Amino acid sequence: MHHHPEPVVTTAQGAVRGLRQGGTTAFLNIPYAAPPRGAGRFAPPQPHEPWDGIRDATRPGPNAPQSERKLGSVDMTPYFGTGWSRGEDYLTVNVFTPATAGGDLPVMVFVHGGGFVAGSTRSALYDGSAFARDGVVLVTLNYRLGIAGFL
Repeated sequence: MHHHPEPVVTTAQGAVRGLRQGGTTAFLNIPYAAPPRGAGRFAPPQPHEPWDGIRDATRPGPNAPQSERKLGSVDMTPYFGTGWSRGEDYLTVNVFTPATAGGDLPVMVFVHGGGFVAGSTRSALYDGSAFARDGVVLVTLNYRLGIAGFL
C-alpha cells in the first residue's frame, strides 16, 4: 500500500492528486473533455482520453483564450483572472471539498461570468475553500469563450 501525502481520488479518466490545506482538499485542473484542437476547436466537446498513473491536480491549469480585462487603472484580475493562461487542455473543473468529507454533502456547481468572453477558474474569487470549510463541495469550471465557444 502506498501512502500519499496528498489526497488521491480516481475519476472515470484516471487518478488525480489534490492538495490539502486549511481543513479542505482542492483538486485543480481536472479535464472533463478533450482539448479543443484543430478541427475540434469548433466541434462539440469529446471525452478526454484516460491517463495512466496519477495526474497532478494541485495547480491551476490553462484557461480559454481571452484578452486581459482592464478598466482604466482598476485592477479587474480578481473578477476575470489574469487573462489567457495559454494551453489547449483548458476544459477542466476544480473541486473543493472538506478534508475529512464523509457521507452525503451538498454540491454546488459554479459557472463563472464574464459575458462569454472572459473569466476562468483562476480568479481568486472562485477559490472554493470557504464553501468546503462549511461542508459544501464546490465545483468550478472553465469552458470555451468567445468565438470558439459561441460561434
